Amino acid sequence: MPYVNLKTAGELTEDQKREIATRFTDVLEEVAGKPRQYTYVVIEEIPRTDWAIGGQTLADRAAGK
Repeated sequence: MPYVNLKTAGELTEDQKREIATRFTDVLEEVAGKPRQYTYVVIEEIPRTDWAIGGQTLADRAAGK
């Protein structure tokens, strides 16, 4: 049973989530032979204020701080 946990900075639209889930599932089925009915995809949207790189939050980086 494949389990994919995608963490992304910021929000995604419902259409984006559907496409991401479909494509991850397709790849696991095509490349690894995993049955799509048992493939789980979890998308975690993390606020940009809770995600940092180089000691700076992504929200601050986007604001040019």
